[in-house]
Amino acid sequence: MANRMISVRLPASLIEELKEASKKQHFLDVSEAVRSIIRQNWVRQKDPMAYQLNKLRKEISENISKKSQESLVSELQRIRDSIVSKKDESKKQ
Repeated sequence: MANRMISVRLPASLIEELKEASKKQHFLDVSEAVRSIIRQNWVRQKDPMAYQLNKLRKEISENISKKSQESLVSELQRIRDSIVSKKDESKKQ
């Protein structure tokens, strides 16, 4: 992929916030922070449902212990099976 250079105009107050955020998030500079923000939003806009699914998956895995993850997986499989069976029933009608 060829590199391209773009120019972005931002208000001074937003630049200051980006500088602070880039330090807190350990970016090398503000331009790296801007690239990260653009990349995240591009993925979100490209496939919103996949983005939401990945976001939920990450939140679930961060907030649940390994033991309860196994029970959650079995519950989600049961929910999936019930949805699939309802979908199959509606196709038969």
